[in-house]
Amino acid sequence: MGRGTAVTNEEYWWVIGLHDGGVSLREIARRTGCSRSASRRAIKRERGPQSDNRGERPKAGKRSVLSDREVRQVVRAAATGDYFAAELKTKFSVTASVRTIQRLLKNVDHLVYTKMDRTLSLTAAHKSARMAWAEEHILNPDEKSLISMAPMATNSTGTTYASQRSHMLADRAVEAA
Repeated sequence: MGRGTAVTNEEYWWVIGLHDGGVSLREIARRTGCSRSASRRAIKRERGPQSDNRGERPKAGKRSVLSDREVRQVVRAAATGDYFAAELKTKFSVTASVRTIQRLLKNVDHLVYTKMDRTLSLTAAHKSARMAWAEEHILNPDEKSLISMAPMATNSTGTTYASQRSHMLADRAVEAA
């Protein structure tokens, strides 16, 4: 039913031989005088549907900024858990952005994102010193600390709380006597 003449048995095997020799489909069609679709059908019939691929094709789309080697280095170092993305970028002198490295690590199956704790841990001495300060200044405030803090604040009439506080202390002293 096609427009051209049918492929003869000799042409059929010639197409297969050229294909096995690594000749392109367009070149096979030119040499044999058959159409490209007739050559493709002959190859499919003989070798199966996957045989007319042109080998390893380059990946479509934008090229990756990171090479395969850099990806392996970054992922291996990130797996230790000692580095964050910016450190990995500087350690391996990667030209990609920090966000690109974060995106790369997000797509790795065996890594799980956890926010890195970047604060120094308090020692027992620090904790006890902080608790002592809190007890002294917050839980048990004495009159001295209130007076020393008072000059910083004024009420709406313009008098300072320190002067009001000193009058209250004087009144208490009179009552106690």
